[in-house]
Formats: sequence, C-alpha cells, structure tokens
Amino acid sequence: MTSAAVLSLAASAIYAVLGTGYVLDDWFTLRNAHFEGAWASAGTAQQTARPGAAVVYAVVFGLVGQHPLVVLAVQAAIGAATAVVLVHLLRRFFPPWLALSSTLLWVLLPNHSSLEVWASATNIALCVLLVVIGADLLCARARWAQWAAIVSFALAGLCYEAVLPLAAAAIVVLPWLRRGRPDWPLIGGGAVALGGVALWIVTHWQPAKQVSKTWADLTQIVGAHLGWGIAPSGPVASILALVGLIGIAVAVVRVAFPSFRGASGPAEWAVVTGVAIAVLGTIPFARYLYAPLGAGDRFDFVSSIGGAMVWAGILTMLWSWRRPLSLVVAVVLVAAAGVARVERAVVWHEAGHDARAIQRGVVAAIPHPSGVVVVGPAPIQRQNIAAYLDQSNIEGALQLAYDDPHLRAGLAFSRQQFERYPPSQRFDLRTVSQLRPDTQVTGG
Repeated sequence: MTSAAVLSLAASAIYAVLGTGYVLDDWFTLRNAHFEGAWASAGTAQQTARPGAAVVYAVVFGLVGQHPLVVLAVQAAIGAATAVVLVHLLRRFFPPWLALSSTLLWVLLPNHSSLEVWASATNIALCVLLVVIGADLLCARARWAQWAAIVSFALAGLCYEAVLPLAAAAIVVLPWLRRGRPDWPLIGGGAVALGGVALWIVTHWQPAKQVSKTWADLTQIVGAHLGWGIAPSGPVASILALVGLIGIAVAVVRVAFPSFRGASGPAEWAVVTGVAIAVLGTIPFARYLYAPLGAGDRFDFVSSIGGAMVWAGILTMLWSWRRPLSLVVAVVLVAAAGVARVERAVVWHEAGHDARAIQRGVVAAIPHPSGVVVVGPAPIQRQNIAAYLDQSNIEGALQLAYDDPHLRAGLAFSRQQFERYPPSQRFDLRTVSQLRPDTQVTGG
C-alpha cells in the first residue's frame, strides 16, 4: 500500500516541478470566489445540481484558490488515499501481487491525468475516492460499515453523478460475491439512497449540460485504455492496443469456456472484472462527446481503474505462459506510459503558463478597456488542453486580471471573427503562448 501511495505522490510531483497553473473552467470559478465569496465558487447551477461538488469548489477555489500548489497538494492527497484504499479493496478478491500491480498501473497510466492536475476536476477525484471507500466498506463484516458504504456512494454521486451506475452495480454484486447471496436490505437501502440522488440530479439538471442527440463514439474507450490514451500515439500505442485486445479475448474465452481453454484463474478474472468496470464507467457518457485526452480524460475517472486491472491481468497471464514476453510487454507499457505522462504534464503546464501570460499581456496591451476585450485569433488547443476555450473562461480570467466583475471579454475562434474588432480591443494570444496546437487531432 505504501508503494502505491508513494507512486501516486511522485506522479503529482512531476506537475509540481514543472509549475502549476489554472486553465479552462478554473477561471470563472476563481472569479466567482473572488467577487462573490467562497460558497459561490461553483456557480448557482452547479451548486444546485451537484451539492457535493459545490462544497469541494468552496474549499478548492474559495479557501485556497489563490495558491495552485496547495490545490495540487489536495489533489495529490486524494490520489494517494485512493491508491491505498484501492489496494485494500482489490486484496479482498485477488492475490496481493495482483491487487498491488493493478493499483500501481492505475496510478501510472496517464488516461485520467485531469484528476491529478486540473483544479476543476477535484470533485471527480474525490468522487473516485468515495466510491472506492464505499466498495471497500461494502465488503466489510460489520453491518455499520456496509450501511456507511451506501452513504459514501451517495456522497460520491452528489460530487459527480456519472458514478451512479457503478455504485448501483457494486451494491448488488459485491455483497453477493463476498457472502454468496444478495443482501436485500442493502440493495433496498441503496436503491433509496442512489435513487434519491439520481432524482435530485434529474430535477436540478444544469441547463448547460445538454445531452447530445447522437451517441458518442464509444469505440474510443479501447484506445483510451489500451492504446493512445496510455502511450504516445504511434506504433507503440497500436501494438499495445493489439496486445490488450488479444489478452481480453483470451481471458473472456477462458472464463466463459473453462473446458475449452483450461480453468481460469485470478488473472483472467481480473481482466474480465476490469472490462466490466470500464464499461460501467463509460455508460454515463454515451450521449456526450467522449474525448479521453486532456480535460476530456475525466470521463475515464472510473473506467481507468478497470483498464489498469485489465493490464495487470494480461501481464500475469503472460507471466504464467512466457515470462520473457511478460517482462517485455511490462517494460514497453511502463516506459510508454511514463513518457506519455510526462508529455501530458508538460502540456498542462504550458496551458497554465499561457493562461497567466495572456492575462498579463492583455492588461499591458489594453490598460483601460473601453469595450469588449477579445482574445484570439483562435484558442490554441493540444490534446484537448487549452488555456481558455470559451467565453466564460476568458471573461472570468480577465475580470480577475482587471479586478472588475463587470468587464466584458470574449474569445475569437477565427481570424475573421478576431479582426472584426478594432486593434484597441483585441489581443493576439500567439505573442505569449508556449502551447503549440495539435498537428494531428486524436480522439475528439
């Protein structure tokens, strides 16, 4: 458990060394806290729709928001605690080495990095911790602990509602696995608690959270957990994806048809369980744009645990078959994940740098704005990370920079739109930006 916590803290340290910063939605939240007080941080819509998130935002942005390194420390503590509890939970069902390797891989694989570095995703990181705690308590012998699990799941749902399908499945499945029968009182209590949370969410839905009329491209879940989501795009990512898909197929066959391929063991069950967790974690995003890189990888907040279990199971299966091959795959996986993790930390750092540089640049170039301040000619985005990506981001940031809650600002998305405004009202972000746009857009 200690090694999992240490690795989690080391992962956060990469970003701390590069330099922390705020990006995207962080800015209007900081603006709310600065001008309206800590409790207003989340904004009226989110306060109502996600009360748990509102409390988290009040702390993160209202109390320590002017100190991004402190916010990073809070996120690091949440991540380390999650790793410790996850090891304890997985050891209830799998051998210690498989539980530890699954957790270490979850920490290492960079397919949920927003939970570690993006202040606006702190409520989601806390949601993961609460759901892992809930699952662990659900497996305890003490009855009070099992009922406490229901409370933990409900609190997780109030922080981020996308966890509700997995929590509901856990309440049914985990007691059944541990005690050999469904626990109907817990199922009933869970239905009441989670149903109440779901009803609250539905009846207090944020108007800005529009459900798409089309289905998301959920095939990207494969790449997010087996290929380009955990490695730099290119041949290595493709090879890892192929190995992952073959490993999943073999594990499923051995579990479903033990007489055909021999009896399955903990490794195969880890793979199958990981796939189930990944699917349950992705279902809530079926009608949203699924873009699992950068700010979008918050969609992998639960499914990434499943992906790590898949890889731990595959490596264990290979170890029992061909140890040299298992070592080769493990080295490639760890090396690729390490490179991708550093690469993405650099992009987050550069976006944070740009956000501050644009603030300072605008104030220097337009010290006394007489109209709408426009930044352009277009946002610079890399791997779904940008300093600012919509009007609320840039307006909140510039209201803070000018210390004026009534300042009007906008973000241009084309040169033509940018040049409609006079030079005295516009600022070219390219003059201060470190971030470079994607040469190839991968995954939405």
